[in-house]
Amino acid sequence: MRSALPLAAIAAQRPRAAGTRSAVTGPVRLRAPCTIAGAALLVALAILLGGCVKITNVELNGNADAGSNHLITMEAAATMSSDGPVRGVIAIRIPSAWDVRSVTLTGPAVTGTVERSTTMENVYASDWEATVGVGHNGHKSGYKWWVGYSSAEVWAVGDRTGVVIAVDTHGRGGTYQLDFATGIADKDDPEDAAGDKGLWQIGSAGVAPTGILLDRGITLNCFTDVQPEGPFYEAIQGLGAKGIIQGYGPMPGGYHEFRGINPVNRAQYVKFICGALNAAGVPGYTITEGMAAPVNFPDLGADNPTDLYPHEYVWTAWSHGIVKGYSNGNFQPYVPVERGHVISMTVRALQALGGSLLAMPPAGFVQTWGKDMLAEHKANARIAEYNHLLDGIPVASGVASMPRQEAAQVMWNMMNLLAKR
Repeated sequence: MRSALPLAAIAAQRPRAAGTRSAVTGPVRLRAPCTIAGAALLVALAILLGGCVKITNVELNGNADAGSNHLITMEAAATMSSDGPVRGVIAIRIPSAWDVRSVTLTGPAVTGTVERSTTMENVYASDWEATVGVGHNGHKSGYKWWVGYSSAEVWAVGDRTGVVIAVDTHGRGGTYQLDFATGIADKDDPEDAAGDKGLWQIGSAGVAPTGILLDRGITLNCFTDVQPEGPFYEAIQGLGAKGIIQGYGPMPGGYHEFRGINPVNRAQYVKFICGALNAAGVPGYTITEGMAAPVNFPDLGADNPTDLYPHEYVWTAWSHGIVKGYSNGNFQPYVPVERGHVISMTVRALQALGGSLLAMPPAGFVQTWGKDMLAEHKANARIAEYNHLLDGIPVASGVASMPRQEAAQVMWNMMNLLAKR
């Protein structure tokens, strides 16, 4: 992408000998025949006009499926002319779980690949985010910057080039607010933070900056087989966006399937519920290797020191009273979990938090769940039903296995309840 400036302060640069640097420091580095007055005018014009590039025609492909080949496209057009070659800078703020695979310029004004710069990324994560006012929206928790620069080119007013950003979402869908910013960099030394970092962000300058687009909403579906019209979409999409549940895959193109009617085994549900509680900020559910085993379930087998699943999740759940195991001393981690056990695990997890998070049903409450369950599970089903933990799930046998989509709904209902703390 080529940025455009009407002055020679950067554009009319003379190639300097290897190892030499400009004697002038500050937000703009000068090259003969430029003057200090020219540099001041350059900055003043850029601030007045709001940068030197206009971003248009942004396409985010909302409601597509998350995958490794998601494309974001836009067009950059010069609003000022340059007197010589300069580099264009493009900054993209995306969710931390995503990665930019490449940024490509498709012409007609310029073509080629944008070179990533961690130096520029650090400036956007610090100086840009600390700037207050039009053209900035501060820090965003859970997001990160990708910033890079183009080859050096000469721009004329109206020159346009397409920008294609290839993103790997790692299957992490959800609704996000993306940010795009532009700037310029020196053709000879594009990563000179001491001299040019102000120009890297110049697209955000001015009273009505054109080289910036903030909070552009995008929604990507986490799983190809879970679409908005489905009955469990909100729960599965919400948990998938938080990284609490994962699907099967990746399939070709980096996509994942959820396969909601498949059963959930006991160890999987323990992992799901620990992840949900951790995501909700409940203390004690940040799980790491090195945890001392508080209980011995022989059928878990030997603990793999490079994998938290299933041992550390089961041990954490046991420590919080969520699971108990069977009378023979086993846990049966890989058998399908029964609906009654899902309900009891969830109720125990919430009860362990204390307080009045779960209300006790009044004597007149008519229970529809749990009629074929053992006494403890039946009592927990009564509590769960009264507190809306079973909303959205059809009443079914408590001793039958619970499919993945119903388990997701229970967890989502639990997280909605935790959000009211």
